[in-house]
Amino acid sequence: MSEKVNVSNACDDQDVVRRFGVLAERSNGYKQWLLDQLRSRGCKRVLDAACGTGGDALFLLKNGFHVVGSDSAEAMLCQARQAKKSQQKLCEAVGKWEIKNANWLTLKEDLGGYGEFDAVLCMGNSMINLIDTSLDLELYKKSFENFKSMLKPGGILLIDHRNMDVVYETGKPVNKNVYFKVDTINKISSKLVQYPGKPDTVDITFDMIVDGGGDDGKQNENGELPNGSGVHTNDVMVHDKNIEKVTIPLQAIRAEAFASMLAGVFGEDCERALYGDLSLDASIHDTAYFQHVITKRK
Repeated sequence: MSEKVNVSNACDDQDVVRRFGVLAERSNGYKQWLLDQLRSRGCKRVLDAACGTGGDALFLLKNGFHVVGSDSAEAMLCQARQAKKSQQKLCEAVGKWEIKNANWLTLKEDLGGYGEFDAVLCMGNSMINLIDTSLDLELYKKSFENFKSMLKPGGILLIDHRNMDVVYETGKPVNKNVYFKVDTINKISSKLVQYPGKPDTVDITFDMIVDGGGDDGKQNENGELPNGSGVHTNDVMVHDKNIEKVTIPLQAIRAEAFASMLAGVFGEDCERALYGDLSLDASIHDTAYFQHVITKRK
């Protein structure tokens, strides 16, 4: 049995989770893109390897997929389990939704017995929350190997990350609502953090528009929580809106380097595509998030 690898997860905190907008509805563009990617390849069984509080998993369940959702943040999984409980009749009538605590670095061991999947998801800018201090980003390569190991031959990995190229070039991240129906980000700023002999990181600060009215952290009848977010926060009022400043450290990886690591794991001749904000022809200077779609060779 391999040694258990522990990596700090800033999201494994109930107060942080409460601020994330637990099951905030996904945008129509993202939902259609996700369904197109999966259905065009005949995918039925999906591993959401960054399921968080269960938003994507619940959407896929409603569309007839069998979903296993995994995450290493137990605080988030607690909310996902509550959402699943509230949707028990849907689970029984439509598909199957299983929830497991699993680490990207020990994924095969943590999900032993589940076999291989038609698709693995690691979406929502989850991947670059992993801060890897090794010069060659060995933790990322190990994670990609584990994602590949969970795929059937011909299966696909869908993985995304914030556009760090534009942060390096202009010092400012692109503020664009891509994944959610309601835009809750008023402004974004960033600070590049560099230490000799270690990979760069970026501290991203979001000015989040949040509901100031008595958020008690309870889900509504749809299994949802009010929108919000947080790792380090500071509340201020701006023009009668409640603005919460949220700062999150992210790994600073350029899109080409990220794609090169994936190709190194899956093979240079594997089928792969790079999207910018869900489009194949997006301008790099106007892209908030890159999405990589890569196929495991048969």
